[in-house]
Amino acid sequence: MTAENAKHIVLVPMIMWGHARPMCTLAARLVKLRDVVVTMFMSGAFAERVRAEIGKDFEPGEAAFLARITLVPLHQSNSPFDSASYEADFLDVWARFMGGEPLSGYAADGTPRAVDPSEKDRLSGAIIDMFAIRAFSALHGLKQKGGMKVFTWYPSTASSLFFWFGEDRVARAQELAARTHVSFNAAAHELMIVSKGELIESPCLPPMYDYEYHPQTVDFPPDFAGSVLIHVNRCLREADGMITIDAAEYHPPTAAVVRAWFAPRPAYYAGPLVPRSARALEGDGAPAEAEAELTRFLDARLESHGVKSVMLISYGSMFWPADSAKVGAVLDVLMDEGIPFVLSRCSPRSSIPDETARRLEAYGAAFVSKWVPQQAVLAHPATGWCLTHAGHNSVLECIIANVPMILWPIDADQTPNAIHLAEELRIAYELVEVRHGAGLGTVFRTGKRPRGTVKAVREEVRAVLARAQGRDGKEMRRRLGVVRERLCEAWEAGGVARREMEMFIDNL
Repeated sequence: MTAENAKHIVLVPMIMWGHARPMCTLAARLVKLRDVVVTMFMSGAFAERVRAEIGKDFEPGEAAFLARITLVPLHQSNSPFDSASYEADFLDVWARFMGGEPLSGYAADGTPRAVDPSEKDRLSGAIIDMFAIRAFSALHGLKQKGGMKVFTWYPSTASSLFFWFGEDRVARAQELAARTHVSFNAAAHELMIVSKGELIESPCLPPMYDYEYHPQTVDFPPDFAGSVLIHVNRCLREADGMITIDAAEYHPPTAAVVRAWFAPRPAYYAGPLVPRSARALEGDGAPAEAEAELTRFLDARLESHGVKSVMLISYGSMFWPADSAKVGAVLDVLMDEGIPFVLSRCSPRSSIPDETARRLEAYGAAFVSKWVPQQAVLAHPATGWCLTHAGHNSVLECIIANVPMILWPIDADQTPNAIHLAEELRIAYELVEVRHGAGLGTVFRTGKRPRGTVKAVREEVRAVLARAQGRDGKEMRRRLGVVRERLCEAWEAGGVARREMEMFIDNL
């Protein structure tokens, strides 16, 4: 299968596309940096998208590298918060591989491939998603037998680490469960998800109330907190180090704090992991006709409205705002202003009011789809802004594409990103009136409480659009260009990300 002396690295992403997508790019970069082969497990539901995403980082003359990546599909449930079947399949496949059976899959070029069981004795390292708790335990156990190093994959902005995973809460959850006569999962949910109105001091972020980290109401299943979230701290502590999709130059003070927290183990910054080849704009495995239709729409808007006229609206593959009326209010304002837009509705939680849906059908300058090739849309000259949930993949893709943002954070790492982008880098506007539920509490940094009404949302969006279309927006684009240039250097010769991934491989 490979050269005898090649190092063999195992990658295990989670079933969320936002966790898996940058790992595809990392796989491509690793095999190009050194004499390395990669075996990447992934959800079978993502099979074509994974192949397409990996291929987007290879130039035509680099196709031979695709044979160095083996993809092994696994089963998964329909919920991104339920990884039990995915990890159970991984554990079964892995146990059989350790027992002498080959791993069945295919190379990244589509060629059928079986990883010979003799490879199990040559494994050099593994990168395991922070949410793949069972997979981490299985591979971490191999360290004593074969010396394989196991690293945790942190697919978020690094500044979110301390709020979510900086503390081991397992003992507290056990005590709370015993004292209040609830399940461990319910106690974990109470500690990890439920806001108390407490002021949170972070070494990476300004002080904020805990509910500001959850600006939208998200229905996280209690089992997710108890079986996954609360155990991430242990994985981070037991791993040989961390690899994050974040870019060291995105927030240098955070990088320094995170490295100190992990020391003496390494914390590697691999970002930005955004495909760079000429194929990066080809889409991501969607049907060719759908991509062609989107391209025709963008080309038409370029002709009718000009450059930087289109707004991309995307809340990621998992999230959607809690109040669909506020989504409708924003879309109504855009239609009132005659602004063309592309709306991605890939989230299973996607919902818009019926009246807005009827307006969309009659509005000639909107493209609505269940899946949008985001990188391709951002790179199109017609695209000028992105309204985003501020997930870290989207943030880095916007920066690399030089597209400023309007932020509607929902949960996870999105508030830390929003604070940094809007307040510190000043390359984005954050919407506050769109907050929901407990997230509508007083904003610590301003001392003001959002009204949170649909009317207030309309007023805020109109004000933001006025600023974006004026002098303030031009200054924002200028600042964004400076940030972009700094981040683009990460994977150039001598750049931070390139150096750190070379060190990662060399130290295996």
